[in-house]
Amino acid sequence: MKCASSRRFPGLISAFISLLLLTLYPASAYQAWEEGNYLNNFDQLEANSYSVVNDPNVAPVGLPAECQITNTTHLGDYFDGNTVALTTDGSFDPINPTLETISAASAQAQCGTSSICVVPRGLRLIMSSNLNVYSLIVQGELYWRDIDQVNVDQYLCGGVIVAEGEAGRFIMNLSKGQKRGWIYVKDNGAHYSHGKTRFFGGIGEYGISGPLVEITGRKLTRTWSLLAKAFKANEMSIKLMHSPVRMGWQVGDRIGISSTQKGSDGTAHSFTITDLDDDGTVNLDSTFTNNGLHRTVWFLKPEQAVDDPETQSAALMTAEVINLSRNIIITGDDLRHVPCNTPNVGCGCGDHKSTCTLGLHTAQMHTGKMSIRNVRVEKCGQRGVTGTYCLHFHRLEDCPDCEFSGNAIEHGHHRGIIVHGTHRSTIENNVLYDIRGAGIYIEDGNEVANQIKYNVVICPWPLINGVLRGCTVPGTDNAEADTPLNQAGIYTSTAANDIIGNRVCNSFNGLLLQASGSGRGDAYGMVCTNHLEFGRWEGNTFHGHSRFGLYSLGGSFPRDTDQSIATNGFNTDQAETCKGFNNEGDDRGKPVSILNNVDWHAIFVGHYNAGDMQHRGHTSISNNNLIYWKETKNFADGCAAHISDSYYTNGNMALPDDSTFIMERTTFKGYVVLEANHHCNVGVTGHLCMPSYIFDNVLWIGNPAPTWMWLQRGGTGGGGIFSLSPPNAQAVMSASPQEQAEYEFGKMFPPGYVTVASKHYTYLLSTPWCISSGTIGLGTRYTDGILCRKELRVVKLWSSNSPNVSLKVEVWMDNTLPGTSEQDTRAPDITQHVNFHQIGGLGKTKQGYSLPVFVMEDDVSYRLSLDNGNATDIPSDWVIEFSDAVMGNRWAEEFVNLHVVGRVCENNGVISSQHSRRFMGGAPDHHAWGSHGACVNSNPPPKMEPVDCIATADTRKLGTISATSCPEKCSPECNSANSYCHCEFGCLCKAGFTGANCTIDICSMARCGEHGICSARYLGDTSILPPSNQACVCDQGWYGPLCDKQDAVNLARIDGVTATQSSVCENGPAWKAIDGNTNQQWGGGSIMHTCDNENHWWMVDLVLEQPISYVI
Repeated sequence: MKCASSRRFPGLISAFISLLLLTLYPASAYQAWEEGNYLNNFDQLEANSYSVVNDPNVAPVGLPAECQITNTTHLGDYFDGNTVALTTDGSFDPINPTLETISAASAQAQCGTSSICVVPRGLRLIMSSNLNVYSLIVQGELYWRDIDQVNVDQYLCGGVIVAEGEAGRFIMNLSKGQKRGWIYVKDNGAHYSHGKTRFFGGIGEYGISGPLVEITGRKLTRTWSLLAKAFKANEMSIKLMHSPVRMGWQVGDRIGISSTQKGSDGTAHSFTITDLDDDGTVNLDSTFTNNGLHRTVWFLKPEQAVDDPETQSAALMTAEVINLSRNIIITGDDLRHVPCNTPNVGCGCGDHKSTCTLGLHTAQMHTGKMSIRNVRVEKCGQRGVTGTYCLHFHRLEDCPDCEFSGNAIEHGHHRGIIVHGTHRSTIENNVLYDIRGAGIYIEDGNEVANQIKYNVVICPWPLINGVLRGCTVPGTDNAEADTPLNQAGIYTSTAANDIIGNRVCNSFNGLLLQASGSGRGDAYGMVCTNHLEFGRWEGNTFHGHSRFGLYSLGGSFPRDTDQSIATNGFNTDQAETCKGFNNEGDDRGKPVSILNNVDWHAIFVGHYNAGDMQHRGHTSISNNNLIYWKETKNFADGCAAHISDSYYTNGNMALPDDSTFIMERTTFKGYVVLEANHHCNVGVTGHLCMPSYIFDNVLWIGNPAPTWMWLQRGGTGGGGIFSLSPPNAQAVMSASPQEQAEYEFGKMFPPGYVTVASKHYTYLLSTPWCISSGTIGLGTRYTDGILCRKELRVVKLWSSNSPNVSLKVEVWMDNTLPGTSEQDTRAPDITQHVNFHQIGGLGKTKQGYSLPVFVMEDDVSYRLSLDNGNATDIPSDWVIEFSDAVMGNRWAEEFVNLHVVGRVCENNGVISSQHSRRFMGGAPDHHAWGSHGACVNSNPPPKMEPVDCIATADTRKLGTISATSCPEKCSPECNSANSYCHCEFGCLCKAGFTGANCTIDICSMARCGEHGICSARYLGDTSILPPSNQACVCDQGWYGPLCDKQDAVNLARIDGVTATQSSVCENGPAWKAIDGNTNQQWGGGSIMHTCDNENHWWMVDLVLEQPISYVI
C-alpha cells in the first residue's frame, strides 16, 4: 500500500507519509511516555534477547552461578565494609625484577568475596586464575595475558571493576584465541563515585594523566560480510561474499543476518555456525520461516551519465552478516529495574520516568586511554541513568589512541557506543545487534575528528511489533535519539567527525544529524552545531528504515568556524565565525560533499533545511522519497551542484525551495517523480516557492510514471521551473528534429523543449515558444505545466512589507530598441498579474513575488509594478534577484531586459545574472535590504567577483566538491588517487586502499574487466582480504567473475520494463510473465492469467527499440 501511494500520488507523498508516521509507527514504537508499556513487556523483550553467559552450551562451568547475585534487596546501600589493599605474595615480574606481583589466587585469599579489593600503585596483579570480589580498584596494574591464563576459561567478577589514577593499568590480551576470558560485572550494590554502579572501565582526574584500559581479544580478519546470494526461508546454509575461513570465523560462532525489508518491517535472525567452507558457504544450525520472505540480494553498478572513477562505486543491496562471538566477554547479571531516586545509582525521576533499568556499563572517563578490541559486550546500558552505556568515551578531549574496534555489542537497553567530549578516537569494524536506543551516539556537539568507520548496526525487530517495537526505548535523557521521535542507528549532534563505510539496517532512521541548537551538556552554548564544518562522510549504506536513511534535521549549513581540538571543540568566537556572512557580505559557507552513500528501502532520504551540501555519487533506490529536502541555498563557492554523479530510481524526488538547484551528470531511471519545492508553505517552510532546477548532462531512462514533474506551488508561490542547462538547452534548440529525438541529455522533455513552468504563468502561452503540456497530451506528465522551447529563469522580488496587491507584469515582444527603451514607445503585448505570496505571516524573507522570464532574448523586455489601480512603485528597500551567479560562473553571464517602476535598473535595464548577491545566501539577510540585488539605484553595488568553476572543481569536473580534506597540510604526494590529507591526522588512505603509503589497492585484486566494478571499496580497509564471491559487480548484460562475459540479455528484465494485460484473474498479474522465472507450471507461481472474457491481450513495454532473438 505504501508503494502504491508513493507511485500514484507523488505530490501527496510528504503529507501522506508524515501522517502515516504520526498515526501508525509511533503507536507501535515505545514513545518517551510509554515506560509503563515497556515495563509490562520487559520480560518478553528479555526472552527475545540473547546473552552468551546464559547459554549453557557456551558459558563455562561455574559461570554465571559462582558470581551471580540473586538477592538484590540491598542494591543502593552504600557499602562501607572492608577495603583491602593487596600486598605482594613474594613474587616479582621476571622482566622487571623490582616490580612486585601477586597472583589472582593470592588476591582471592586476601580479599574474599565481600571486600573492596585494591591493587595499590607499584603492585601488579597477575590473572592466573579466577577472581571473584565485591569490587576491584586498580591503582597499580592488572595483567591478564595468554601466558598468564592457565585454563581455557577464566573469569573476573566484581560489582565495580575500575582502573584509576595516573598509574592504573588494566591490560588484558588473549589475542592468540585459544582461551576465553570473562569479565562479569555483578549487581551487588557496589558503587563508585563517578561510575555509579555496575561499572567497568577507567577513571582519571582532570589535569593529570589518567589510567590505561587495554583489552584485546582474538582478532577476526573481518567481523562482518554480506550475503552473496539470496537466503530463503527453510534453507540452512548461506553464501557470503568473503571466505568465512579466512575471516577467522569458527564452527560454534553465533552470527546475525539482517533483514532486507522496507520501512523497519524486517526481522533479523541469529544462527550458530555448524560448518564453513573457503568458498563462502556457511552451514547453520536452524532456518527461519518468515512468511516465505527472504533476504534480497541485489548488486548494482549504477549507470553513470559521465564516467568518474571517484564516484563509480557498487551499490551492495544485500543483507549484512555479522559475527557476534568473541573470546573475551564483558557480561554480568541480568538487567533489573530500580525505583527512581534510589541512592548511589543516579536514577532521577522525570515526567515519564519512575524507574531505571540497570545493566552493566563501561567507560573511560575524564583522562587516560581506553582500547577495547575484539571483545563481546552484552547485558549493557542503564536505561534512565545518564552516562551509562555499553561502550563509552567520556570527556577525554584529544585521545587519538582511544579505540573501540572489532567488538560485538548485543542486548543493550541504553544505546551502544558513545563518543562524548572526545576527539580523534577510532570506532571501527564493530557490530551492534539488539541495542535499544541509538546504536552509535555522538553526544554533545563539540566532538571533532572521531573516526566512525565500517561499523554495522542492525536493529533485529520490526517497529510495528506490539511488544518488541523496533529498537526504541523510553525514559532516557534524549528521547529524540531513542524513541520514534528520531531513534537512529547512528545519532550525532555534530557533523565534524568522519563517517565512512558504515552500514545500518532496520532502525527508525539510519544516520541522524541533529545539528539544531547550540550543543548539549558541557558544550551547551559553546558550539554552533548547525554550522560546524563536516568531517569526511563517505560510502555509507542505510536500508530498511521507516523514516530516513541519511537525515540531517534542523538547519544544517556548514561554515568556516573556529572550532578546533585545541579549544576542545568549542567555538570561541561564535559571533564572528558562526555567522553566515563576513562584514563585506561574502558567504562564509563551507561546502561539503557527501560521497557515494547508498540508501534503499526507506521512506525518506535527505534533509530539512540544509545548504552548502552536495550529494555526490549518491545511489538512492526504492525509497518512497529518493531525496527529501525542504530548504537549501546557493553554494558559497559559486559553482557547485546540489546533486552530482548520482543514481535515482523508483521513488519521488521531493526537491527544496530557494536556490538554483543543479543536478549534474546524474541518472534518473525507471519510476521517478520530480516534485518541485515539495514542502513550501507547509507551516513556515520555504520562501517564495520558486526555485530553478537545472539538469546538466542528466540521463532520463525508461520512466513509466504518469507524472514526471510535479510543479507544487506552495499556496500562491511560483511553483518553480525545470530547465536544461545552457549547453544542453543550446544543443537541443539548435538541433534538427531527428537530432533532438536522439540527443542523450534531454529526454525529460519532449523533443525541442528545454524547460517547463507552472501553468499559472499564462503569459508564456502568448509567446511563440511555449505551449500548455495538455495540448500535446502531456498534461499529466507535467501537471499541466507550460513547456517552452526557450530557456526560462526566475525573477524574485523580496518584499519588506505586505502590500496585499498583485504584481503587474507587462511584456514587450519584438523589441528593436536596446534594453527597455521600447517600453516608452508603445503598449505592452502581454500583461499578467502575479499574486502576493507570504509564508506563515513571518514577513520579510518569507514573502514577495516571483515569475519566470526568458533569458538571452534581446527582443523581449519586462516592466514590473504594483497594481492597486495604477502602476505603483516598487519600494526602494525591496530586494530584486534575476537568475543566479552560479549560471554565469559555470557557463555564461545571463541577461534580462527589465524595468522596475520606481527603481533605477543598471545598464538601461539590461540586468545581469552576476548582480550583487552580498548578504544573500538564499533569502536576503537584513543587510541586503535596499543595498544589494538588482535595480538598487543609479549607483549599483559591484557585481559578484567572477569564479572560474573549471579551475576550482575537484578533478577539474564542473560543479563537484571533494570530500572533506585539507590538502595544504600535507605534501603534494599525499593528495593522490590513493590518499588524502586529513585535517587532523595528516595523510590517510582513501577507501579501498591500505598498506604503507596506501600502495595496496584492494580493488585491483578483483581484476574486474571494463564492464565490471570492484565491490570491496567500502567493505573496510583494515584488512586486505578480498571478496571470494561477487568481487566484481557487472554492467547489465555482462556476467562472470570478472564481468568479461556477455550472453543474451533478457530484455524483459531490464529496469523500467513494464507489462500490462487486459484483465487479471487467479492472482496472475502481467508482471509474472517477465519475472525471470521460466517455470511453465501453474504451481510454480510465475504464470500470468487473464479473465474469461473476449479480446484477451498481454503487452510488454521494452522502453527502447530492441532487437529480439527469441522468446521463452
